[in-house]
Amino acid sequence: MSLRQWLLAGALIVGGCATTGGVSDSDVARLPVAAREQIMTAHKSIEVAQANLDGAKLARDEAKQFHHIAVAELDSSKSRLEAARGSVDLDAQSRDDRALRQASRAENDARAQLVAARAKLDYANRLVELREAKIAEAEANLAAARADVELEKARIAQRNGIARDLNVNKLASQRQDCAERLAEQRAHVADLEGETAQLKTAWDDRRTEVNRTASRGSEIYAPREPEEVPMPTMKWRHDVRGDVNDTPSAPDKSQSEAPRNNIAPPP
Repeated sequence: MSLRQWLLAGALIVGGCATTGGVSDSDVARLPVAAREQIMTAHKSIEVAQANLDGAKLARDEAKQFHHIAVAELDSSKSRLEAARGSVDLDAQSRDDRALRQASRAENDARAQLVAARAKLDYANRLVELREAKIAEAEANLAAARADVELEKARIAQRNGIARDLNVNKLASQRQDCAERLAEQRAHVADLEGETAQLKTAWDDRRTEVNRTASRGSEIYAPREPEEVPMPTMKWRHDVRGDVNDTPSAPDKSQSEAPRNNIAPPP
């Protein structure tokens, strides 16, 4: 499935688990103060999920900037190789063995740089795809958080003798749908994280082979993963679910805090 197809499917999925038929604001206003405070606490999970969605969008934008740089570097590498080949041809005609050896070494270096630039672009392409998938994951997480809150509001209201005709089973079913959709999105992100890590490793290997020196100030950094806002712990939640980027292959904190020197951001 292409990236566009997956994102469209993700949008339909999130829309399909939208919660309807919840407790009205007027009914919430009739609740005792302690019950309203419980609902306010529950709403914090929605705020956290929204913050993580905003962070995912920022990370996607940074990945796109990195991709633009990778495209430009590939074009530059192609130009250097063409120039190096031209020098080899000229020196071959001049029959200057020393100049020809130097030009040949320069051509080999330029070819290695081109291979590294292509590996970098491959990684950049997949990184953008991963960051887009993380946005879809964050949107699914936000929908799941809203479904959790609506279900809890209904339970609190009915415990206090309000909105007794509300269909709690329907809300519970919608909540389960959202949880399942979120699990699907997380599985897709986990797959992309593995593929992205492999492409990043391939890029690192090509850069090592190039063995060229570059000043630190001119180095192009790969974008870092933004810090995630932890989901609050709620006594009323019956399932254990982590934050938006909690996936089977999520890296530890030391990876996310690594220097931004051309290192793949954590999936």
